[in-house]
Amino acid sequence: MKRPNFFINITLGFLVKIFSVLKGQRLIKKCKIKGPAIILSNHTSFYDFIYTSAAMYPHRVTYLAAKKMFYERVTGFFLRLARAIPKSLMQADPIATLHAFRILKKKGIVSIFPEGQISPSGRSLTPAFSIAKFLKKANANVYIVKHMGAGLVNPPWSKKTFRGRIDTVKELIISQEELMSMSDQEIYKVVCEKLYYSQSEYNRLKNYKYELNDISNLENVIYQCPNCLHEGLVTSKHQLICPLCNHTLTYDRYGMINNKGLDELFQNQETHVRKEIDNNPNFKIEGQARLMSFRNQRLVEVGSGVISVKRFEYTYKGTIDNEYKELKFNVSSTPTLPSDIGRNIQIYEGDNIYQFEMDVKWLPTKMVHVGEYLYLLNKK
Repeated sequence: MKRPNFFINITLGFLVKIFSVLKGQRLIKKCKIKGPAIILSNHTSFYDFIYTSAAMYPHRVTYLAAKKMFYERVTGFFLRLARAIPKSLMQADPIATLHAFRILKKKGIVSIFPEGQISPSGRSLTPAFSIAKFLKKANANVYIVKHMGAGLVNPPWSKKTFRGRIDTVKELIISQEELMSMSDQEIYKVVCEKLYYSQSEYNRLKNYKYELNDISNLENVIYQCPNCLHEGLVTSKHQLICPLCNHTLTYDRYGMINNKGLDELFQNQETHVRKEIDNNPNFKIEGQARLMSFRNQRLVEVGSGVISVKRFEYTYKGTIDNEYKELKFNVSSTPTLPSDIGRNIQIYEGDNIYQFEMDVKWLPTKMVHVGEYLYLLNKK
């Protein structure tokens, strides 16, 4: 891997720093960091890479980023410019691990988002246990750079900015000496505790106000009416409305919905889905989808059909490259389904990605709820 141009790195880093300050980022807790080191960050916004870079300036950070992002024209350009390391999602990636260890050996700084994907609700997702094993083998100081409010300023369900405050903390959470005497389980516990964040819990303490904007696409995160349990809400400016019973949920300047956190409503949906599954041993959820996959270094449409989620497997029945095919994926080997809100679910198998673009826009979120619970049931 080539080292990036020093002048370009410093110049772009300074611009990123200014951009982040204008966005509302403030460092409320600082510590000195020098390589070799590993930075762990929470993930509630598409801008988290920028906020982490700004917090680390003038130090250069090497990111582990989802391999899929390198196939996107604009994002891929900047990732390659930054010499980021592509990593396969939801599975072991020995090549990415080797590259990261090489950076650390040269006293570099490696940044990782252990949740693996952006939290749609603003509450931390459960990291894969493999992060503990990685840290143990890396044998370097482990720091956290955590952002509070990033998911309220730039929600993952919107392209709009809800201008307001972002607090960032930098701290050492495990020293190199401590790593040597800790078990993988002990390391994992510290990582989960230090990464944990709920934007609703945090803002109940801080009472930061955020600029209101149109909340379109939030109906694909909170898709279920808490009053009548109808699935399929509609948005109108700052409100989610149930078309069946007209129950209205209003998004306010604190990032709350009818005085409840987005993560609370999201968890209530998940609880209802789990009851559905428990009460129906033949539970199945399916939807029409367009299938996307890699062809010639690009993520393109390769077919269409029906994606189904059942007790023990995911199945796809439809076309691939103009031929009818049936695919099956084991639920027990898929801890979670990465998803782009209001668009798709993704299943990774080796170097292949199967990205299912759904016709019903809120269905990917429900499939994520279903998939995570079925994985737990199969694991038990």
